[in-house]
This record gives sequence, C-alpha cells and structure tokens, in this order.
Amino acid sequence: QKNQFGAVVYDDSKCIGCRYCMMTCPFGIPTFEWEEPLPWIRKCTFCSDRQGGGLEPACVTACPTGALKFGDRDELITEAKKRIAANPDEYVDHIYGEREVGGTSWLYLSPVPFEKIGFPTLKHSAVTINSERAMSAVPPALFAVAALMTGIYWVIRRKERLSQAKTDDQKEKAEVTK
Repeated sequence: QKNQFGAVVYDDSKCIGCRYCMMTCPFGIPTFEWEEPLPWIRKCTFCSDRQGGGLEPACVTACPTGALKFGDRDELITEAKKRIAANPDEYVDHIYGEREVGGTSWLYLSPVPFEKIGFPTLKHSAVTINSERAMSAVPPALFAVAALMTGIYWVIRRKERLSQAKTDDQKEKAEVTK
C-alpha cells in the first residue's frame, strides 16, 4: 500500500504470504526471507518512520556526494529536466521512472543508457497484468484441489463401505453355517 510519502510499504498485519507483490514488481525489489522461520517481505520504505518525524530518508542524509535528492516528485522532475537541458552531454535525455510503469517514486538520471546499467525497459502503463494473471489462476486452482480432495474422499469412503460390506457378509455366512 502506498503511504503519504510515496513509498509502497509492507504491512505485516495484512500480509498473507502470497508474494504477489514480488511477482508484480517489475524491478524485483520486494524480497522474501526464505531462510527465516517466520518470513516477512522486505523492501525499501523510503524510511517512512524518519519521514514521519520530519527527516529525510537515511540514504539521502548519508550520501557523501549529494547524488541522492529527496522531495516533491514534480519538483524533482523539474530539476532533472533542467539538469538534462543544462548538461546534455552529461545525461541521457530521459528521466527513468518519470513514466515507466505509470511513474515510480524513484527517479534516475544517467550518463549512459539505462539498459547498460541493468535497468529493465518498461512500458509506460501501470503493471497490474502479473498480479491479474496470478489472481485469475487462484479460483481454478482452488476448484481443482477441492475436486481432487472430493475424489480422494469418495474413493476412500467407497473402499471403507466395500470393506464393511464384505465384513458384514462374512459375519452373516459365519452365522448361517453355525
């Protein structure tokens, strides 16, 4: 869920462990603690707790070169466009994250094409198709499991009834022969 600071945050009280957030994120950011006995989803929260106290995210505060900026998204886009216009030889003419997947909360400038630094080429529309695909598979999967379990139950009950009928027949035959 996106909070007032722009970060999509993990709420462990609502998480059911489906990991759809991992499947939907085009950047592969949410990670699951596979090695933990009680695993959680982990990802950057833009230090929402710090922002709630009026502070910047820790990475911005700690950045020794000032390469990281934090603030209003529209203001950051305006600043990025000014930098690109003022120094066209220093930056690729593209703000990564401005339109990708509907616009992200992280924005990047780069002196080389983003593909060369490992950024995926993404559509400009919001990514919901992955979660839609996964969610649409759930009802048929649940139906298949229910049908399978019903079938197994039916076979076991039938075996039990046949076994009971056989036992009853043997008892009747034993009584008749007495």
